[in-house]
Amino acid sequence: MELIDALEDYRLYLSVVQRKAKKTQKSYIHDIESYIDFLNKRNITAFESISVLDIEDFLDFYALDHSAASVNRMIASIHSFHLQISIAHSEIKDVSLLIHGMKSSKHLPVYLSVDEVKKVFSSFQDNEIDQYNKTILVVLYSCGLRVSELCDLKLNDVHLVEGILKIKGKGDKERMIPISSYCATQMKYYLDSIRSVWDIKNVSYFFVNRLGHVCTRQYVHVMIKQKVNELNLNPQISAHSFRHSFATHLLDGDADLRIVQELLGHSNIQTTQIYTHIQDKRLSNVYDRCFQKIEKPKEE
Repeated sequence: MELIDALEDYRLYLSVVQRKAKKTQKSYIHDIESYIDFLNKRNITAFESISVLDIEDFLDFYALDHSAASVNRMIASIHSFHLQISIAHSEIKDVSLLIHGMKSSKHLPVYLSVDEVKKVFSSFQDNEIDQYNKTILVVLYSCGLRVSELCDLKLNDVHLVEGILKIKGKGDKERMIPISSYCATQMKYYLDSIRSVWDIKNVSYFFVNRLGHVCTRQYVHVMIKQKVNELNLNPQISAHSFRHSFATHLLDGDADLRIVQELLGHSNIQTTQIYTHIQDKRLSNVYDRCFQKIEKPKEE
């Protein structure tokens, strides 16, 4: 059974059999489309060809840019998809049964200090590839974007004169993000000196590579891991760490939590409040270090 046919069967199942709300249907289908897109890139087009390892590899890739809660939602979508197909086609086994959910992380998000961000930005050379990569990281950090939002950024969403980015986030929710002068300068350099040469396919996306192809999430993740290794930074730093850094540094600068929520595109303020815990943790560490020095007995 072809994956495209399985998707249509599943779409019909959600609509007619389960009669899910349209918003719920859209959410499930969006998840499965992302899943199928990953499988297609592995040249897997038949449902029967999917293995447990394929699902695990997809979830590992998906987890690079999503929270544990989002991964668990994706797992639920995949379970639902495989279950429905296996019920409708008894000859097809449900290989997703061996996939289990993730525990929600109790750890605080990994982020970079301001000095580390400066170190990353200053590490790039003047060649085209380095400046392309630098532009990606400057936009990722300065605008607090998800990697998927960065890769989906269109030319007509970028308004450098007005200093505004128009971002379509989760659930197609749009938000406007101001562009710093530093970020705008880097973006303009990329547009004028690099993209104008590389855009041989005349695509509508902002980030294109030297072959004229749209920048992918996988490219961003691999590039960041290489840069982190090169600079001997915390190996846990990921693409999402730049978004965490954006939020943390805004709050350090006394930005209102509600404003940070809007800039990040969080629908729930509780999601944004995780960054106040980072500040609390740092304050506690500073407090402890200070009083350890004061309380240390003098040597006789």
